Amino acid sequence: MATLRETQERHAQDVVNGNMAGVMADLTPTGMTKVMALAAGGPITATSFELRDLGNNEAETTYIGEKRRTIWSKWEQVGDRWQICDVAERASA
Repeated sequence: MATLRETQERHAQDVVNGNMAGVMADLTPTGMTKVMALAAGGPITATSFELRDLGNNEAETTYIGEKRRTIWSKWEQVGDRWQICDVAERASA
C-alpha cells in the first residue's frame, strides 16, 4: 500500500496532468460531493504543485499555473487506499 504522502503527491500530479480518472478514484463519496462544489469555481490549471503536510491526515496543496490555487484536504484510509473525505479551497498567498 502506498503511504499517505505518496498518495497525496500522486493525486496532486494527477490534477496537474488532468488525469480525472485518477483524481476521482481518490475521493470518498463525501469527498466527491465537496470536489464537485469546488469545480463550480472553474478547473484547476497548473504546471506544478507544492504539498504541505498539516498533520492529522490533512494537507494543503498549492497548484501553480497562471494563478495559484490552494486546496486543503483531509484523507482517510479506506481498505488499503488513502482517499479524500473532506476538501476546501483556501486563499492563496
